[in-house]
Amino acid sequence: MKKLSQSSSHHKPVGGVRAVALSATDNIAEVQFAAGGVLCTSLKFVDDDAVMECSLLEEGSCYEEEILPDGLAVAVKHRLILTSDRNLAEAWLEPDFRLEGLYRGLCAIVTLNDGRKLLVGYSERFEAQQPLRIVSIKNSSEQRCSDVPTVVLVLENYDTSEAPIIVTD
Repeated sequence: MKKLSQSSSHHKPVGGVRAVALSATDNIAEVQFAAGGVLCTSLKFVDDDAVMECSLLEEGSCYEEEILPDGLAVAVKHRLILTSDRNLAEAWLEPDFRLEGLYRGLCAIVTLNDGRKLLVGYSERFEAQQPLRIVSIKNSSEQRCSDVPTVVLVLENYDTSEAPIIVTD
């Protein structure tokens, strides 16, 4: 039996999400993949101004990949939970954003605290056919006067592979 060993990755052993940018999947002009879809080597948008940089609360957001084997088939559930100050997340509450996130679909560039950047909601196999969709938007006043009112946006999609690492920088 093989012994589990430490990863040979050069990334810092920290969790969490540092930054997220969201875009409609139909705003993607070009994507190139390498290493069987594991790496995203080129990512260009039709309109860079249509890419929304999200203002996130520190230590309030996370990205999850859940591998769901079903016999010989494998699905990967991608879940992005974003938490923002209510005053900085007005765009998430707009009807146009909700329609886009529910029906057209979104992709996300997720920068993790360990330095990796992931492309979520767009893959080599499915391209824009399995985008992130809004699961919920929670607008909370919080409980204490000193609490910051928050908005929590939950996005999800299913694919057959993990999110590719962006290496275009």
